[in-house]
Amino acid sequence: MEQQTNQRPSFLTVLCILTFIGSGLGLLGGLLGLLGSSFLPDFLAPKGTMIVQIVALAGTASCLLGAAQMWSLKKQGFMMYVIGCGLGVVSGIISYVTIDSYLSDLGAGGEMASSVVQGAMITGIIIGAIISLVFILMYNANRKYLVN
Repeated sequence: MEQQTNQRPSFLTVLCILTFIGSGLGLLGGLLGLLGSSFLPDFLAPKGTMIVQIVALAGTASCLLGAAQMWSLKKQGFMMYVIGCGLGVVSGIISYVTIDSYLSDLGAGGEMASSVVQGAMITGIIIGAIISLVFILMYNANRKYLVN
């Protein structure tokens, strides 16, 4: 008798491919941003920028590794993905606090820029968190196919 192996559902396959593309681009962008910020003088880059980028890169790498695990139908990939999404949201919040304090140090010239940047960053954090939550929910719907 032939032993039947678990097959990955097409919906999980699509989710993993989307995550590979998004996380791959995020990893590339994060590495380029980290490299670029290392060349900026201290007065142009807010303090803590490198830490934020490292946290964001760790989150992106965790999402990528989690998707690779779920591609192989392994349950631990789901938790890696959730942790990566959490790190992404945390890095956005840290970035918001860092840049906000940097712009407020600029004085009157930074007030208008600060309000525009604050609005854009809060919008980005909220949209990123919603997308992460939607993907987590979609991956969660496929957890029954994951083993080990």
